[in-house]
Amino acid sequence: MDLSKIISVTGKSGLYRIVAQGRQAIIAESLEDGKRIPVHPNLKVSSLDEISMFTTGDDVPLREVLQKLNEVEKGAASLDPKGPEDGLWKKLAEALPTHDRSRIYVSDVRKLFTWYAQLLKSGVFAAAATEAEKEEEKGAKGEKKATKVTKAKADPAAKKANAPKAGAGTKAKSAGTTMRKSSQRGS
Repeated sequence: MDLSKIISVTGKSGLYRIVAQGRQAIIAESLEDGKRIPVHPNLKVSSLDEISMFTTGDDVPLREVLQKLNEVEKGAASLDPKGPEDGLWKKLAEALPTHDRSRIYVSDVRKLFTWYAQLLKSGVFAAAATEAEKEEEKGAKGEKKATKVTKAKADPAAKKANAPKAGAGTKAKSAGTTMRKSSQRGS
């Protein structure tokens, strides 16, 4: 799942997808309603790819937390972010058992569930699943091609047949390209 183009803008609610980059602003599209806004350089912007959550060990990227939450929920909507705190903490514990409750604020947990709902609604998780399937198919096709290549490498006759001919593929031909002295400039 690629979250590098999904951003959070300080002072604006919700998440935005970067659509284009202008000379003086980034053009971002809201995941909620699809409206486009300019994001000027004086606003603080955070890419979801750069955000991580505190755990008792090393910090975990938000991308992994969201994927785990999606697995826990089996691709369905999760809890209401405005619901009781205890339920949100329990659900977070299912997705990220090593979270550090002393360093994570309740507002951060609410924001996590709000962002999860927006990403789910916009189809980011569905797109990530189809990308993963395509990569698996490419991997299977790549294995088939690799076996063909190894067969060609093993056969020396195939090497000679596939080898480029000497002089072929060069752009400049030596015949007919001599330049006369009178056609040169400055002579």
